[in-house]
Amino acid sequence: MVRPKIVKRIISVLVAICMLASVALIVGKSPQRVQASSKLGDISFLRPGFSKESLKSTDIFNKAVAKAIEDYQKKYGGKVNIVYSDWNNWQTKIIARMAAGDPIDVIFGGTGTFPAFYNRGLVQPLDKYVDLKAPYINKRAMDYAFKYNGHYYLASQKGSNVPWLVIYNKDLMLEEGIDEEEMPLALYKKGRWNWDTFAALAKKLTADTNKDGKIDRYGVNFWAATAIVYANGTQFVKVDSSGKGKVNFDNPALQRALNFYKKGAKEGWLARDWDITVSGLKKRQTVMLVAPQYKFDQDKREVEDELEAAPLPLGPDNKSGLYPFDADGYGIMKGSKNPVGAGKFINLLLESVQKNHDDVNAKNRPKYLVDFVNKLAEKSFYPGLGESMLGMPHWDIFGRVDSSDSVAAALSSLRPQVEKNVKEASAGAINAVYKPFKPFTINFEDGKLDTFKVLDTSKKTVKLSIASGKEAIKGKSLKVTWDQGKDGGEIYVVTAPEKVKIYGWHDYTVSFDVKVLKAPKAGKTTVVCSILNDTKPNATSYGSITKTIDKGQTVYHVEGNITNIPDNSDKMCLRIGVQEGVDFVIDNIKVVELE
Repeated sequence: MVRPKIVKRIISVLVAICMLASVALIVGKSPQRVQASSKLGDISFLRPGFSKESLKSTDIFNKAVAKAIEDYQKKYGGKVNIVYSDWNNWQTKIIARMAAGDPIDVIFGGTGTFPAFYNRGLVQPLDKYVDLKAPYINKRAMDYAFKYNGHYYLASQKGSNVPWLVIYNKDLMLEEGIDEEEMPLALYKKGRWNWDTFAALAKKLTADTNKDGKIDRYGVNFWAATAIVYANGTQFVKVDSSGKGKVNFDNPALQRALNFYKKGAKEGWLARDWDITVSGLKKRQTVMLVAPQYKFDQDKREVEDELEAAPLPLGPDNKSGLYPFDADGYGIMKGSKNPVGAGKFINLLLESVQKNHDDVNAKNRPKYLVDFVNKLAEKSFYPGLGESMLGMPHWDIFGRVDSSDSVAAALSSLRPQVEKNVKEASAGAINAVYKPFKPFTINFEDGKLDTFKVLDTSKKTVKLSIASGKEAIKGKSLKVTWDQGKDGGEIYVVTAPEKVKIYGWHDYTVSFDVKVLKAPKAGKTTVVCSILNDTKPNATSYGSITKTIDKGQTVYHVEGNITNIPDNSDKMCLRIGVQEGVDFVIDNIKVVELE
């Protein structure tokens, strides 16, 4: 299952690449795989956040994955090679490995990445390789979300089936005079849990507890306001059985859900604040929280007050009574050199996670929760599918709804871009051009300036020169000076692409030393580093490494990672500069591939 602390980052990453459709790959020099002379052979495996260090973890999920790895190696003789990636860049790494001619055998995926993975040609049918009749197989989710043109492209276990819930502070409700019979779970059992009773309860519980004229406790906060849309039985993008998407903005059910959200936000009883999502129940900043089930597991351990959970109240247009769920699982990459071994490992992995993680968590949940979730699962649907095609995060969509005069106006302004994104995600193609990267270090001991140039040439007072002596960081350094009165306080220099080669589809660790030559603006002068796809001020920027500079004439070491660069440009460059800055020198610029 996806962990709550990293879900928001997952969404930001999906947005960065969700407009990619079928990947037409141009292969550069391909790394050579060494095949093991074992019964089934070695396989490679990627699950975001899982590394070699995770094999030693005491976390029950990591232990379940580690057991599957151990079982494969003992049973089939091959080695499981872990391909590490964090939650920010894992999808880019998958595409880069495909482009390099070295596809990963087993990869993670879910409702948030399908049908994008299928449309991009990243995964192959797994029907022949995975035992889909095993008792732990999540067939309903797979039929709904991961089956296209008669074939399955992702295998999922039942425990990955995650519903959206209303988690609420029972103690706080009692303190506010809410009778147990009027709480969400009781209302659900009596058939009275709907948008009207939900809104009425949230309004009653919203308060300005410190009497400063501002709401500081919301009736309800949303992990993602998309849950309101899902509860009304609809979604932003409809996906058909062939993986093609269609914008759903004209659907009255969608518009009614967004109007319900807008009314609640305007009246002040509904919020969608991520900080409140993280700790709002613990801090009593919200009485109800709409979130995935695993957030209930976490908060039950961390919140002193008694918590209960109820199903998401369904909207008036959800006539079929479908409940929104998410699901994830594992697929076999197209071009896998060992699909048979990959399929065997997927079965071991799903079985181990189900038995050693999902079933354990289920036993620790209240019986009432397990019972109603099992009942909801019989009428589950998976509306998160469409999010992989939107091309923008849900908070941008709801931000537009907040700022527009009406829902209709918001959807009208969003439609052109969303339609373009969905079209590209359904049928478009992009070339992932993989070029081998060679790490480099730049210093200025030879006195040459040809590796850097000024980014914005319209800023005529900016000058590059070689610093030495006390001005330099060591030996000789690159010095950047300008007239702040004429060209402002934000100045950047970039590497020259003809001299320094940086490519997309790689992940980088960047480091350098910097020193400002005059007194900085306290708390404001900031060094900024990123990668651009061209040496122009309006170029697309990837990543951001920053450091606040508090002292002049002091050397600061800046280091960080820049990942998730889905770009084929041959003019990519490293950008370094200052904001609210003064004259500065840089040296010892080093870029290596992030392992």
